Amino acid sequence: MKPSLQDRADIIDITHAYTWALDSRDWAMLDDVFAPDATADLLRGTIIEGRAAIVERIRRAVEAFDATQHLVSNQLIDVEGDRATCRTYLQGQHVRRGAPDGENFVIAGHYEDELVRTSDGWRISFRRLVPVWTDGNQELRRPKPTT
Repeated sequence: MKPSLQDRADIIDITHAYTWALDSRDWAMLDDVFAPDATADLLRGTIIEGRAAIVERIRRAVEAFDATQHLVSNQLIDVEGDRATCRTYLQGQHVRRGAPDGENFVIAGHYEDELVRTSDGWRISFRRLVPVWTDGNQELRRPKPTT
């Protein structure tokens, strides 16, 4: 069903809040993005259960970089009562300064989200990351070496 303009705006705001949380490393902001019992598939088939585990997985991945910039667009939203789905294009740029073989890693694809309306607004109850292409230094996907 076509969403109301308010539902559409609120759901798009959730997709934007996610990127701001990652790039500013404001992990508490993700409490306003994910439902407490959310699940996620961010690792091609490995299901992460619970908001705390999702945030920890994201935190570990993002903190491996000196800087990131995540861009989202082209949200396609469907709402049925208090449930919704949203597909969102993404492009994430990741920088690790001084890395041998290149400082940049880029991933592009889309998110497939299921959302639930709560008393605090829309929250993602399930998120799947679907990579389509990558570019740059693939080794940057591995944890940052400790010195």
